[in-house]
Amino acid sequence: MKRRSFLAALPALALPAAVLVSCARDEKRAPRYDPHECPFCKTRKGTCTYCNGTKKCSFCGGKGRRKLVIPDLPEQNIKPSSYEETCHNCDGKGVCRYCGGKGTCWACSGTGRIESWDFYSKAKELEKK
Repeated sequence: MKRRSFLAALPALALPAAVLVSCARDEKRAPRYDPHECPFCKTRKGTCTYCNGTKKCSFCGGKGRRKLVIPDLPEQNIKPSSYEETCHNCDGKGVCRYCGGKGTCWACSGTGRIESWDFYSKAKELEKK
């Protein structure tokens, strides 16, 4: 009886070694972390993630104005009303404020790679232009 249980347990002991070998193979195939890869446009290289490359403001849809609707509250004698105001994200221009209407990623300038992580100086350069 003891021999049978020992022989039955042998394949179970061999299983973890096979699992470890397969994990090591999978680890070798996995892509390594690239510190220069742009995390902002990882899914679509070089495309602005805020406007999806359309160059339009995603908040107002490129119109420069947005419509606000106030619902009615009959209990408080407030009737429904709506009005338009200038979009505060694009200042009424209708272009994406992150890419400046270029449609390219603001962090890597459309290259898909970041050489300098100093975004503060990049923002100052964009303000000057």
